[in-house]
Amino acid sequence: MGIGTVDANGSRQFTTGIAGVNDNDIVIQTEDVSIFNTHMLFSTAGAMDVEVSFDGTNYSSAALSLADLGAASTNPVLVTVAGRVYGFRGTYRKVRVRQNGATAVANAILTSSYSK
Repeated sequence: MGIGTVDANGSRQFTTGIAGVNDNDIVIQTEDVSIFNTHMLFSTAGAMDVEVSFDGTNYSSAALSLADLGAASTNPVLVTVAGRVYGFRGTYRKVRVRQNGATAVANAILTSSYSK
């Protein structure tokens, strides 16, 4: 699974994903990201959904609502579209990203940072 790499000043973490194959494959699984509260997600292919954990063990049973940062509307989405940037805020222990559908996810990346 992707390893989170923290930048030089410790304020941002980049977690790269693995290529998905099947629906519901885990493409990104973070370690502890509880020091961050702003998260952005991107892939070049496939659709994804996000689950979060407050305790590091138990994950949400429904996908998290995401903001499509390239959309004209502010309606939240549950499933991503390739090539667009999505964001969500919150302090979570761990974040898990799954492939949604049969099209393989490629080049998935999750950026986590802290903002006031």
